[in-house]
Amino acid sequence: MLVFITPKLVEERLPYSYRSRATIPSRHIKDSRVTDDIKSLKPGDIAVLGKKHSKEDAEYLISKEIKYIVDVADDKFEAPTFKHWYFTIPNANAITTTCHNLRKLIIKETGGYGKSYVIPDPTERPRGKPKFIPKGIMNAFYYGSHGNYSKLMWPEIKEVLNGITKTNIKIMTNVPEHEPTKWKYTKGRGGPFWLTPEQKSEIESAGVKQFNELIPWDFDEQGKLVEECDFVVLPVADDRHSTCKGNNRPIDALQQGRMVLTNPGIPSYNDLYDFLYVGDFYKMYQEMIDSPGKVISKITEAQKFIDKHYSPEAIAKKWIKVYEKLS
Repeated sequence: MLVFITPKLVEERLPYSYRSRATIPSRHIKDSRVTDDIKSLKPGDIAVLGKKHSKEDAEYLISKEIKYIVDVADDKFEAPTFKHWYFTIPNANAITTTCHNLRKLIIKETGGYGKSYVIPDPTERPRGKPKFIPKGIMNAFYYGSHGNYSKLMWPEIKEVLNGITKTNIKIMTNVPEHEPTKWKYTKGRGGPFWLTPEQKSEIESAGVKQFNELIPWDFDEQGKLVEECDFVVLPVADDRHSTCKGNNRPIDALQQGRMVLTNPGIPSYNDLYDFLYVGDFYKMYQEMIDSPGKVISKITEAQKFIDKHYSPEAIAKKWIKVYEKLS
C-alpha cells in the first residue's frame, strides 16, 4: 500500500501542501491511505514522507525495512530546520517533486538522479466556463503567499495595467499579523536616498493603503474572487526560491475559466506557455484587450490540457507509476 505520512493536524481544512501532495492523490489510488501514525505501516507498504517529516521518521522506516519516498514540494535546503533532508533524501528509495527545476536542485544538493520523479500538483478547483469580456473598468485578482507577494513592485505593476485601461486589482495573501515598517515600502526604490520627501510620503501612503486592503487567504473566498474577476494577474520574481515553484496557481485560474497574465521567471510556467499571456505586461495586456476571442480559445485549450495532465486522476497515475516501480 502507498501510505502518505502527514503530521497530526487539527485544522478544519488541511494546508494546501498536504491536500495536493497527500489527500487528493491518495483518494484516487485504490491501494493507498493517509495517516499521521508512521508506526501503523506494515511490511510491504511504501511510505511517502512529506515536507514536515523528520530524520527519525526515515530511520524508523529503514530499521523496519520499509521503503520510502521523500516528496519535496519547495526549496527548503537553506533553512536550518530542514538540514535532515541531507540524510533522508539520499537514503530514500525514490524522490518526488513538483517541477523539473526543483528536481535539478534536489539532484545538485543530494544526488538521486535515477530515482527522482516530477509529479505536479493536481488542481482541486471546479471547472469554470471561460470568460473574458473587455470593458471600461477591468477587475484583476492576484493570489499567492506573502513571501511571493512581498517581492513584487506593486505600484509599478498597477501603473502599467492602468496604462492600458482602468484596472482594479484585488490581492489575497496570508496577511502578516503586523504591518511592515514604512521604510520597507521604499526598499528597492532607492529607499530614502534619491526620493524627495513628497515621493517618499506618497510611496509610504500607497503601501499602507495597499496593506490595509489585502484580503486574508481563504480557500473558498479565493475561488469566489477568481469567479468574480476578469483575469488573474500573477507577476513573479526569478530568485532561486521562486524558480523552484510549481505551476499550481496558473493551473487553478485556468481551471476556473480565467486567463493568467504573468512574466518569465518560473520555469514550470513554461509548460503552460501556449495557454498564458507571458511577457511584457503592457504589451500582453493590450493583446488580451484587443483579442478577447483568442483569450477564450486559450482558456478552452488549457482546460483540455488540464484534464490530461493536472486532474486528480491524471496526477494519481503518476504516483501509481512510482509506486509500481518500487513495488
